[in-house]
This record gives sequence, C-alpha cells and structure tokens, in this order.
Amino acid sequence: MRRWLIDMLLIAGGVVSLVFEPLAIATHSIVGLIFMGTIGPHLWNRRTWIRGTWRRIRQRRRLSARLRWSVWQSAVLLALAVVVTASGLWDWLGVPTRIRWHAISGFILIGVVVWHAWTRRRWLLRRQRGDDAPEPHGSLTTPLVSRKSP
Repeated sequence: MRRWLIDMLLIAGGVVSLVFEPLAIATHSIVGLIFMGTIGPHLWNRRTWIRGTWRRIRQRRRLSARLRWSVWQSAVLLALAVVVTASGLWDWLGVPTRIRWHAISGFILIGVVVWHAWTRRRWLLRRQRGDDAPEPHGSLTTPLVSRKSP
C-alpha cells in the first residue's frame, strides 16, 4: 500500500505542479521540488528491480524486449527529472536563456510520465484495491529470475 501511495503522490504532485505553474510560481516551485524529492522513495521501492537489471547489464546478459523498453524508459525519466529540476532552478535564479529548457523538458517529462503510468495502470489499480498480483513482465518490480520448474 505504501508503494501505491508514493506512486499516487508522484502523479498528484505532477498534476498540481502543472496546474499551478501559470497561477503561482512559488507553489509550482515548492510542489515541483516535492515531486522531485518523491522520486527517491519511488526508486527505493524498486531497488530489487534496479539491482537485478543493473547486474544483468553489467554481465552482458540478454534483456527481453520488454525489459529493454523499461530500462530505456526509466533512464529517460531519470534524465528528464534531472534536466527539469536543474533548468527550473536555473530559471528561478533569473539567469536569462535563449531556449526555454525547463518548459521543453517539462513537456517531454509529462509525456513520458503519462506513458509510464499508463503502461502500469493495471498494477496501480490492483495495488489500490489491495491485490498482491505481480506486475506485468518487464515492469519495474518484476523479478528478473524466472522460477521455471525443472
């Protein structure tokens, strides 16, 4: 249930930050920083998947297409989170730029986050109801070791 709450906090934080951007930049900034701070616990909850996937990559073991997609999606999300946070702080400091990095990377982040949540919607809905069904293969918490019978 705690993982589900963190996921919902991430979704709510993103929506609230987006809604308040044109209305109150201070609220947008505070909620945006809370959103970025929630990424840490979100990744902590997926540490088994991260560790296992990282091990497979280091050992040059083959990754399924679904797992490769999850790895790339996760890497893009992490990179975008860093770029959005850094460019937002850069804008907040009042440094003039010719390209609106924060706005551009923010819109891309929104798109990738929506896709990320959409591909995991069944898991999110099951967890909300309290079911302990495993996530689909290749999702962020699916074990990497298959437990096939001999």
